[in-house]
Amino acid sequence: MRYRADDSDVTRDSQAVSDAFAALGDETRVAILEAFVEARRGDPQDPALSFSELRERAGVEDSGRFNYHLGKLRPRFLEEGDDGYELTYAGREVVGAILSGMPDPDLVRGPEPLDDDCPICGDGLRGEYVDGDVTVECEGEHTMIVATLPPAAAADRTLPEIVALTARRLYSQLELVTAGVCHICSGPLEREVEAAADDGEVSDFAYWTQCERCGETTSSIPTVAILHDPAFVSLLHDHGIDVRERLPWTIPGLLKAETNRTGEDPPRYEMVVTVNDEVMTVTLDERGDVLATEITSPE
Repeated sequence: MRYRADDSDVTRDSQAVSDAFAALGDETRVAILEAFVEARRGDPQDPALSFSELRERAGVEDSGRFNYHLGKLRPRFLEEGDDGYELTYAGREVVGAILSGMPDPDLVRGPEPLDDDCPICGDGLRGEYVDGDVTVECEGEHTMIVATLPPAAAADRTLPEIVALTARRLYSQLELVTAGVCHICSGPLEREVEAAADDGEVSDFAYWTQCERCGETTSSIPTVAILHDPAFVSLLHDHGIDVRERLPWTIPGLLKAETNRTGEDPPRYEMVVTVNDEVMTVTLDERGDVLATEITSPE
């Protein structure tokens, strides 16, 4: 069953989001939130700040004006305890988002060639980082990665390092996504194995998700559904392969798996993945959940 918010849910959520953005629409309030970061750098064991300490760190001389802005941040982004003010979960996330976009939101790396060739056509791969987006594709326009990486993470890294870090982040995000959890807002996901554009080279199916809360969507090859499956991870391990240390296009079987629809009511899919000389057959339901696996080896 898929959840659908009724009108009251939408109105209430929209108002809450509007209020949250309005609370952050002032330089003084952002400075108050950033003051906690500076304090934490100096003493990570004591995250609380008193009214006077916080006002001094935020650089606001007028006590009444400071108190006004402080009130706009409570209780969503700040909470007051016995030892002073502290960031709430939402406050910590907002500060992290602000810092992740620094120091240069317009950072560009590449395009430049990478060391690997395209596993589909054999052409060389090239990577590019533009405005937080990472793309890896070949001259034949087969796309390996389209993902994001905060400018703060890319600032001091070369393009190959950016690509490697992006892959690590992507694996973590996919672990959430395939479990039905949005990697952006932690909301519930609709997930579906669906027919993909037929290019005759990669797969006739795609693994599609959409968050019911924030609307974030993903579309990937269907084998991402088994990327963290214990049987697949174990099979790779038996062949000396650690998924965490591999870029996606270098993981055996990941891009060239064969997927077929085997059932209609309910929908069922069979995925065949070959790792060196062993064949893993996986049965998926309509959401991409693994129902069964079987590994066969040559005699």
